[in-house]
Amino acid sequence: AYVGFVRLYWPGKAVGRFDRTGERLDLLAVDLDGKLVVIELKRDDTGSDAHWQAIKYASYFQRATPDDVVEMAADYWNEPQEDAITRLLQHLGADDLNALNNDQRIILASHRFAPEVTSAALWLNKQGQGENMVTCVKLTPHQDLQAGALYVQASTIIPVPGIDDYLVGIGRGTQRDLRESHSTLGAKLTETFARNRNDEVTPFLRKVGQLAVQGLPDEIRPDKTGRWAGQSRASRYYNLWYSRPPWGNWRVNYSAVLIPTQEDGTWDAEIWLRNRSKLTSPALDSIRVHDMQEVGPDGIFVRTGPETLSDGFADGIAAILRTFIEEITPIVDDMENESSEEDKV
Repeated sequence: AYVGFVRLYWPGKAVGRFDRTGERLDLLAVDLDGKLVVIELKRDDTGSDAHWQAIKYASYFQRATPDDVVEMAADYWNEPQEDAITRLLQHLGADDLNALNNDQRIILASHRFAPEVTSAALWLNKQGQGENMVTCVKLTPHQDLQAGALYVQASTIIPVPGIDDYLVGIGRGTQRDLRESHSTLGAKLTETFARNRNDEVTPFLRKVGQLAVQGLPDEIRPDKTGRWAGQSRASRYYNLWYSRPPWGNWRVNYSAVLIPTQEDGTWDAEIWLRNRSKLTSPALDSIRVHDMQEVGPDGIFVRTGPETLSDGFADGIAAILRTFIEEITPIVDDMENESSEEDKV
């Protein structure tokens, strides 16, 4: 199960070298909980220090941000970052990437394991307070002479498999049920994203974004936008942001959000500055871009509507979004520049 739940892995060569060492790991993965998984493969025997090598690599990723992971994935998949974000959201079954790289864990895979390695793995897992940091997978090759085929059997030896079969507790179904639920969720998410790319909301919010940035000076015109309208549990959204710090896909960005109302065919709209980096400044707090401005748990926003998805509604949302960009972008950029100057000192 520990290996089966790992998805979206790419060779270490795609990750690139770390900034202060020339080392490269074998594989990097993201599990369903958002943890980065360092996978070390040994052709025959692990030797006595394979665990130490993997621990080093895992430690190198402890400061990687969700943006860093998105960039690595997009580079490996050779696709825009927006597409990589979509893949990761589908994989995690989440509305945002806040859980991405919330922790790290290790998988060691080899034909034989030195006792120094297994002893260290058992001890590290014991310190994890219920969270197994290290998984050891034994790889056993087999040859079918009649079929002329080679096979590799993967068996998890650490943590000790099967122990959960002898424990009784409060659960949510069998392991098979959980695997099937993940599979069903993935299929539903894939269907949802395919539908959302071409429905009436995506072109409407694209139009809002285009109207909002039309004619803006280059220095404040967002250079990153979504390719289609995303979907959270009860809304649709379209993001605009910048490639420069501290802006990012899921750190600081502008969002135009549509929320369906109880009446058929009408929507409420919210225009947001998403501030998940928790930027704080008197200048930012003092911004009043609209009479209806409100402060939310992760930013400031304006609510308007309900209306149908008409040209007039698009113009009204775009006007508020444009005011956000004109008023807020210079303040956020100044805050970042001041922070960079302080770091230099």
